[in-house]
Amino acid sequence: MPIAKEKLDFIVIGAQKAGTTSLFEYMRQHPQLELPGAKEVPYFSHQHRYQGSWSDYLAKAFAFADPECSWGTVTPHYMVGGLYERGGSADAGDERTVPLRIRERLPDVRLIAILRDPVERARSHYEMAVMNGWEERCFGDAVDELLRPEALQAARRSPSETTGYIVWGEYGRILSGYREVFREEQLLVLYTSDLRDQPAIVLQRVFDHLAVAADFVPENLGTSYRESGAARRMRWLDLNTVQSAAAHNAVSRGLWHALPVMTRRRIDRRFSRAKYSLDLWNRRNGPSPADREPTDQFSLRRLHEHFCDDRARLAELLGATPPWTTA
Repeated sequence: MPIAKEKLDFIVIGAQKAGTTSLFEYMRQHPQLELPGAKEVPYFSHQHRYQGSWSDYLAKAFAFADPECSWGTVTPHYMVGGLYERGGSADAGDERTVPLRIRERLPDVRLIAILRDPVERARSHYEMAVMNGWEERCFGDAVDELLRPEALQAARRSPSETTGYIVWGEYGRILSGYREVFREEQLLVLYTSDLRDQPAIVLQRVFDHLAVAADFVPENLGTSYRESGAARRMRWLDLNTVQSAAAHNAVSRGLWHALPVMTRRRIDRRFSRAKYSLDLWNRRNGPSPADREPTDQFSLRRLHEHFCDDRARLAELLGATPPWTTA
């Protein structure tokens, strides 16, 4: 079956641990938007995928999508300040690498960034790494090591899950690459605190930015979705895998497109709720790293100090002061 479209209309570029999962789940309810079944389907940030076929990428990610709708992804990998996966290349690029790749393919794409207090984001990122078994350092040791000038430079050159706690929160630096490459009106910047406290208003801004019906209210609005590295009862139990397998099957794709649009919408909403309920059940209850480890106020103060200059840079870039404090 030939692909229905050759472009994306929008991309939510991140940041990681800033509410992108909730935003994804709200947006995918809109009848005029189409998003992949799973949240993160990166292309421009992963060298081996970027060197592959764009048409194949779209065919897999949007196998069941309606070509009359606006297509887009929610991909926090695009906001780490370089390539997330370099492949065989020794160079991870810089803040302009991914934006330039996106512009070359999608010059008129609409972009959305959602930003969280970078200190809170760093702590949450660290906790995810601990729960996934990637991180063995205590939070204070990790901060101490990663704040060293040579470590900061290395983390910016070569992003990774255990070196990015700090540098992935340098939003002024990272977004400067997008603002240099795209027109100002193409980028909408949101804040996690607003999505939590005023989700309806934030969604109106998102839908207006994407030129779809801005008065649509998702039925799941206000539900807090969290994607974490929590231990699982059954690691193999994942409905995203089922959905991905169906997307790769020509017969299932044909049967899906034979259904009326409204029927497909109802099935998609029910499947989304089922995935969320199953994910909640499949998480093992247990203390988070924050519960096991006392809050390290000294390390938090050091992070606040580190982010002062970048907060000022972000404020100048956006013409508005971000809502988090620096002390």
